[in-house]
Amino acid sequence: MGYYADDSRVPAKSRTAIRRFANSIRDLFGIAHDAPFPVMKFLEFALPMLFPDFELEILTMEEMGEKHGETLPDKHIIRIREDIYDRACAGKGRDRFTVCHEMGHLFMHAHLDVSMARTRGSYPAYESSEWQANAFAGELLMPHDAIVGMDIREVADRFMVSESAAEKQLRS
Repeated sequence: MGYYADDSRVPAKSRTAIRRFANSIRDLFGIAHDAPFPVMKFLEFALPMLFPDFELEILTMEEMGEKHGETLPDKHIIRIREDIYDRACAGKGRDRFTVCHEMGHLFMHAHLDVSMARTRGSYPAYESSEWQANAFAGELLMPHDAIVGMDIREVADRFMVSESAAEKQLRS
């Protein structure tokens, strides 16, 4: 199996390349690196500008089951479970991360048939679609250059993320 239980092998991307890409999104939209990323505004207003055929689907727990989110990158569709969406709108860190994770799939895996790329066996994290989406979410929400010298609580508070996400980003 890959890096995560429900994973797909994708072309390699380094943390540095993902970091540069996430920073370029902030720069393109004039979002300061030391400010919280406006996740829901970006999801609802910027993505339709970038992808004219973009669709956001808010689905019930019955429809999505255990999945918090799902992206069909080739169709420019992001599906978010409604409780996750509501908490992300309320600024909850874990759910803001989930939405950014799904945006990572949209941006980085749009031209790949990820659903058909499920691979048995082991492969490096940087070839994991799930690792890449997590790395993207971390870099978009907590830019590396802005968190240097901060502690977990400072990162969590400033960037509206969970302490767990802050800790992982500080280690990367």
